[in-house]
Amino acid sequence: MGFIDDTEEPEFTLSPSDNVYSYFMFVPPTEEKKEGHGLTFDIIMAYILLGFNFFMQGFLLLVIYNVVVTGNIEWQNSIARSEGGGLDLLNLNPKTGKCNPGGSLCFTTPNKTFSCAPPSVQLTGRWEELDTNGDGIWTREEVEAAREELKCKYIVDPIFVFDVFINFLKQREKIIWLHPDVKAGKAVHKPYFWYAAGDIIMCGYRNELYCPNVMKKGFLDAPLKHNTAPRVGNTIDSAMKYCFNLLKPGGMCENTLPSTYSVWKISSADQCQGSSFSKFVYKHPKTGMMKSLLEVDYAAPRKYARSKTLVFQTYKCIIVGMWMLAMLCELKDITIVFTWCIRFPSADEFGEDAILEEKDDSGEVTNYTIQGITSTHRIMVTLMTVGRFILTMVLLYIGVSFLLKATDYIGLLMDAVALVFVVEIAIILYGQVLRGEIREQVEGLTPMTVKMFGIDSLNRRPALVDFICLVCVILATIIVLYNWTISAVEPVYDALSCACLNDGDKCHEAHKFNYDFWWKYWKEDVPAVFKAVDALKAGAASSFADIGKLNPLPSNLLSHHRLNL
Repeated sequence: MGFIDDTEEPEFTLSPSDNVYSYFMFVPPTEEKKEGHGLTFDIIMAYILLGFNFFMQGFLLLVIYNVVVTGNIEWQNSIARSEGGGLDLLNLNPKTGKCNPGGSLCFTTPNKTFSCAPPSVQLTGRWEELDTNGDGIWTREEVEAAREELKCKYIVDPIFVFDVFINFLKQREKIIWLHPDVKAGKAVHKPYFWYAAGDIIMCGYRNELYCPNVMKKGFLDAPLKHNTAPRVGNTIDSAMKYCFNLLKPGGMCENTLPSTYSVWKISSADQCQGSSFSKFVYKHPKTGMMKSLLEVDYAAPRKYARSKTLVFQTYKCIIVGMWMLAMLCELKDITIVFTWCIRFPSADEFGEDAILEEKDDSGEVTNYTIQGITSTHRIMVTLMTVGRFILTMVLLYIGVSFLLKATDYIGLLMDAVALVFVVEIAIILYGQVLRGEIREQVEGLTPMTVKMFGIDSLNRRPALVDFICLVCVILATIIVLYNWTISAVEPVYDALSCACLNDGDKCHEAHKFNYDFWWKYWKEDVPAVFKAVDALKAGAASSFADIGKLNPLPSNLLSHHRLNL
């Protein structure tokens, strides 16, 4: 069978529809024919219903945008910002100044990873920014000199952080000897700093629910196996107690760290949403003893993990695509009405026959035929069409934004149903307010035809136009979903995984404080710290250059300088 290039006349056929727009278009001409020139209650009702429709749709869209769409964007921005401030997830990048404005759980680092640790933990990993003269001793004078710069960058007063280290060390005074300068709160030597850093880094795991996760990841395997850390002990119970005492409400972290930690702790718990637990069995790395523990997980990262799956993205693509098709249908109707406003004949050309009546044998009017419209009515319908176009474009934008934010199947479907309700307000008002007789009067109009604007070859092939429109909607849907996934879903998922579970390929702390880090810290660095402290205690300051070879501070984390006390 050969291809048949079927063509049609390039004209629109306009028939009355069951909505307030069609009622506003066609009731004034028919009422004027029936009752004479002037206003009738039915014409007044057309203006009232049109005003109600614009008001209700506009108000609902405004609320949806302000409460849901803008609220979702603000929530995303509260999860992650670019380093130094500025929105990052939607590529808006407003100028917010040089200082970090805060208000965000995570920020992106220069190497494009997320850092979600509290400010105190972030400073723990930056010895070179604290020991400004490189002598291996962090003094209160150095803190005061660099105070404003560090406060601007990390949104925490470094003097508070300095006191945090002093207080953490005093809490461990029964385990480790403290130098008089440490007791006096004047200075923190590098070994002491690194010893307290272990506790402070653990505080970054937020609450006691995460302690089993710490055990499962093997972060405390080294002291359990080699008995190198008295504060941890060498049993599963002692390790859990160490973690729990740090992270529990009112624990050492909460009582010792500055108020920014408590704010971070509460904020991150809220952002991570509901917790769930799964059972696992932990095996002691030395004795082989088994203990059943509960690993914690959170709802927020799970939702965004689901949003990344092919099944959910296809599901969302279908619903967003259907919404775009609904808006395309609205735009087609608007195009037809706008063409009618421009090209339909004037009533002046027909005089009294501008509106024709068809009557039955009893003399009752059964049908109206509009042959021409007045200039006043043409202007009013044009204004109505412009308002409808603006409302449709707002519906398209807000509707797509509203649907994109959904992260679960039923919620996405219900959001789509809610949007359809907003669109159908024009139909509901028409069907529920107006009496049947006036609806029949409008709906019984003879269909009208108007010549199309545009490319004649396309106008004569409406099936080709339909095909092009469908392809454009499919492509637009795919592009929108892809851009949303790249610019919002993946960054938010990475940030939530980092903030809630200290996990993920793009989590700065997950890479910095990984299994290898903790194994080396507990097995090698902590014993090296005790050796350095023993040397301090013995007063052998001249021999400390040899201690530098131990370098308990990993070069990739804190400093490239040798230990110099």
